[in-house]
Amino acid sequence: MQITPKESDEDDESKKMILQASIASIKRNTRILICNKLDKIQRLINEKIWLVHHIIATDVFKEERKEVVDEAWRNTVLQPCLDIVERFIKNDDQNISIECT
Repeated sequence: MQITPKESDEDDESKKMILQASIASIKRNTRILICNKLDKIQRLINEKIWLVHHIIATDVFKEERKEVVDEAWRNTVLQPCLDIVERFIKNDDQNISIECT
């Protein structure tokens, strides 16, 4: 069976439509997942009165060179997390403030 150029164009268009629908579905599901997770975190904060820390690692992944990424990870994510755990272990969780830029 030989495919004519018109059939090929229609097939490509169908593939594009399926791809766009799939991408939209993934985005919608991701938004729902994020909202559910944020609701759970807010419930822990409000109902359980848990102290929750916010560490933002996004900028670390914008770096291109591995050595820069490793250093940024240590400074932006690892060290603040270790400090939080150390304070928790020592029961010194009053006035913990982590600045994320």
